Amino acid sequence: MPVPLIDILVALPVFALVLFRVSGFVLAAPMYGSKVVPARIRVALALTAAAMIFPMVRAQAPGDLSLSLALVGGMGELMIGLTIGLAVSILLMSAEVAGEIVSQQAGISLSEVINPLLDEQSSIIGQIYVIVLTLLFLLAGGHREALAALLDTFDVIPLLSYKPGESIVVLFAEMLSSAFIVGIRLAAPVLIALFLSGTALGFLSRTMPQLNILSVGFTLRALMTLSVAAIALGACQGLLLDAVWDGLDVIRASFGLAPGHWSNGR
Repeated sequence: MPVPLIDILVALPVFALVLFRVSGFVLAAPMYGSKVVPARIRVALALTAAAMIFPMVRAQAPGDLSLSLALVGGMGELMIGLTIGLAVSILLMSAEVAGEIVSQQAGISLSEVINPLLDEQSSIIGQIYVIVLTLLFLLAGGHREALAALLDTFDVIPLLSYKPGESIVVLFAEMLSSAFIVGIRLAAPVLIALFLSGTALGFLSRTMPQLNILSVGFTLRALMTLSVAAIALGACQGLLLDAVWDGLDVIRASFGLAPGHWSNGR
């Protein structure tokens, strides 16, 4: 039976509100909003997700909702999705922080390449850290849990009821602080190894002045960096997973959501 045109016109403003919230998440969240993913795929994902959510939240909107009011209120809905997506992106930024610190200390930061995930230049070590953390994020189901957090916001924040507050500022402050702390902890093993190797090379240069420490030391520091980074990344799986789950819990708490199901099993 064909759907009457009047029903489509009435439902269109509500669908627009849902699409605004979903689109904000798709634009800002890692993997979903990556430049590697074609734009048509991201648009199709946002439309498909909005179409699936729309029947469940249609009753939340007021009966006299017009398209103009939906466009104005859509800015608040867009902010919800953008906030969650940006918070998850900041969470994954800890790997980039660790890579930059290690590259600067190892003296290999000049060899920068384009990072397609962040659409900017980054060091090779930073790329390795980002790839490892991204793979762990995907294997642990972080992308699904981030999307689940967005879906749960429709239960606690009905359409057209979002009011920005200081919780958003606190959220970004906590996520930035956590990203830098995790980044420093990831880089710590390499930094300690570089400090010890630099100290040993300093003593060696004093006892053997004829040895060209500049040429030998750079190669040794590069090998030391890659070796220790490979071992540290394998040993830091628990740290990375805890950072992901803690970050997602902080995101959910900022919107008044209950902790994820993973909290009971940790």
